[in-house]
Amino acid sequence: MNAPAAPRSRWGRSLANALVNAGLVFASIIFCLLALETAARVYRRIRPPQPGNRYSFRLRQPPPYRGAWYFCREFVDETFRQPNGWFIRPGTRLLVPGDFRGRYINIEGGQRRTTDAPATALHRVFVIGGSAIYGAEVPDSETIPSHLQRLLNARQPGYWRVENYGYITVNSGQQLELLRTLAVASGDLVIFEDGVNDVVEGIYNANPHGWMAGENRQTLANLDFLKNLLVRVNAKYLVTRLQDSSALVTVLGNVVNRRNLRPKPHLLEGAQVAALARETAAVFGDNLAESARLTTARGARFVHFLQPQIYGGHPRTAYEQAVVDNFYVNPNGLETAFRAGYPALREAMARLAGVTSVDLSAELDARAAGEEFYLDFCHVNHRANARIAAAMVKALP
Repeated sequence: MNAPAAPRSRWGRSLANALVNAGLVFASIIFCLLALETAARVYRRIRPPQPGNRYSFRLRQPPPYRGAWYFCREFVDETFRQPNGWFIRPGTRLLVPGDFRGRYINIEGGQRRTTDAPATALHRVFVIGGSAIYGAEVPDSETIPSHLQRLLNARQPGYWRVENYGYITVNSGQQLELLRTLAVASGDLVIFEDGVNDVVEGIYNANPHGWMAGENRQTLANLDFLKNLLVRVNAKYLVTRLQDSSALVTVLGNVVNRRNLRPKPHLLEGAQVAALARETAAVFGDNLAESARLTTARGARFVHFLQPQIYGGHPRTAYEQAVVDNFYVNPNGLETAFRAGYPALREAMARLAGVTSVDLSAELDARAAGEEFYLDFCHVNHRANARIAAAMVKALP
């Protein structure tokens, strides 16, 4: 006969009970999550939410993307996946994208690729600006510099090579800093397109002498470990991956993002906004004057353009008004900053002696019925970029 089994030890019974309890807790959590997901899906059907971020908004193919040859899920995903990080050059305020190779977007040597450039050219065109010049909203061939390259090819074949020096968040001060590092030679052309980031940083963020990327990184560094981790996880995973597949994540993400609905307190003070606009415009004018002086001292030509933005004086279409009203896409208070800021920037431009400075802020106002350009307050589609590039060419000396 076999000997009877030894009685289970107290430790073994405790472990078994703990495993059973853990399994019950895990099953309960899964059940609750499934129940919440089901409820969120029902709620989303009854009351479809606004897109809670730029990714979900653009994935729905808003009017500026309708009929675009390049629009697809792969394109939108790539625009939010690129580049391979943004890096600040040590000791500077210069922001540079990591190299990236994609089907639609390519970064080489820290610069967005300009298509249709001749292999050799007599002179270079340095197009310097912010994210509107960088052009993450469109493929390489549809950025402002690429459109500009094709127009200049038709005008003077083999004469110009256009280079894209657009970087996100940079203002006129950082553009000047970048200009100092470039090998601009006699006969070259330097183009600045700006204004938006000066207003955002100078008035909306209340820091006319500041720079957004450095301040954002400092703010992130000052957060405790858990908050820092949550911000990074939200930016990298929740926004671009889970919201499209989970109704619960979408609803919770919209609740978290409601902080954008609250305007910054200083924007409610008219006198403070006016003072910030004057200081921002003074800094802006000084930066442009010094950029022009530096360029002409090297024997090159300098042309400045004030970029378009949605808060201009043109009557808004119903779509544009919906974009303005969606404060998940356009943070509340921006219109106040731009209403005060752009007139002040224009006054600063008018005072620039001997500097070619062109106001393109109304360039996108006229359009065919049903034609839309803006994906948010300043980023536009390929058709808008083509119009801006054409306006630039007309203004070139």
